[in-house]
Amino acid sequence: MRTKRRLQAAALVAVAVVLGLFAVQGTYALWNAVASASPGTITSASFDTTLQAVNTGATTNMTLADGRTAATLTLSPAGVLGPGTSVYGGVVVTNNTNAGGQFNTAITAGPPSVANLNGGSLATYISVNAKVAASSADCSNAAGFAAISAAGLVSPTVAKGGSTVFCFQVSLSSSAPSSVNGQPLKGQAVTIQTTLTARQCGVPSGC
Repeated sequence: MRTKRRLQAAALVAVAVVLGLFAVQGTYALWNAVASASPGTITSASFDTTLQAVNTGATTNMTLADGRTAATLTLSPAGVLGPGTSVYGGVVVTNNTNAGGQFNTAITAGPPSVANLNGGSLATYISVNAKVAASSADCSNAAGFAAISAAGLVSPTVAKGGSTVFCFQVSLSSSAPSSVNGQPLKGQAVTIQTTLTARQCGVPSGC
């Protein structure tokens, strides 16, 4: 019984580090289309896609102000993670463009990478699954999660002003030994990262 209590307490310490380092990055692809225009006033359009973390509400655009550098958003899955259990979080992705006409997008979540921080072997026992959902409330429902393939997880088409949700499930294997739990001073923590890509529909190589 003493060993079990030690494992549970250790998992809480290790996972506090894991959750603080679960991040998504965003990039844009093919933000252009060709159309004829009559002489007149030309105005610029903003092709923004907004990311909002489920649970914390933290927000950012997919790229920084220069329009080229990918932004990073830290996710904080809710729940207590221990051996054989999972915690859940996600990101709401909104097509926030003010471009005229139809401007639909599709979002792809790439396969997550799990890497040990400062050495250790905790990453071996961490798995990350995902699903596309209609609302952030769906992220707390354990049904429907699956591994993300090399091709990525693609959302349905997102219209201007519309949103889609990517939910993530972070799990710690029930076989995780005490040597990878409760040792934050020895580097037993991991970073988890995935990349989101927004693609414009209705243009060559689009959705």
